[in-house]
Amino acid sequence: MKRRALFLILAAGFAACGGNLAEPTGEGYRDLAADEIITGVRYSPTEDGVRKALGVFDTVYVFRDSSTFHLRGVKLEIFGVEGRRAANVTSTSGRLNTATEAMTAIGSVVLITPAGVRIETEELHYDPNTHRIWSDVTTRRIMPDGKEAIADSFTADDQFTKVDFTRLRGDVTGLEMRF
Repeated sequence: MKRRALFLILAAGFAACGGNLAEPTGEGYRDLAADEIITGVRYSPTEDGVRKALGVFDTVYVFRDSSTFHLRGVKLEIFGVEGRRAANVTSTSGRLNTATEAMTAIGSVVLITPAGVRIETEELHYDPNTHRIWSDVTTRRIMPDGKEAIADSFTADDQFTKVDFTRLRGDVTGLEMRF
């Protein structure tokens, strides 16, 4: 039932766009076996009246036998527990689990924090229920002053108050060391 309600919200968002939509991204999208294809989708989950995220997707592919929507052209704003913008994420594609609202951004993923820290990776996970953001693959961190470092993976809370990198190497000056 929750999945169908989410779909109706997505469909309402589509209808509200008034038809001024760009053609969906990706070659041959009409040939996919998706049960439904929706373009120009806005997605905005909330918790206790506070926005957790705002997603804008070029194309959403819906399969009746799955609780996961497949996304193309992902733009996502992540908001922390107090409703303040914590990061902007873009990627070429992604997946949205309609049962948990967890999302995975895939392909040329770029995350930018309000402080100007840029994180680049090929796969990024966001779980609004646990307020956690992470990547299990190689991740590049670029500071506002241009200093770069590479890590095997990273994890952070959605406020970016606690960020951990695994095997961070490169320019890591100014990092706090905890023992």
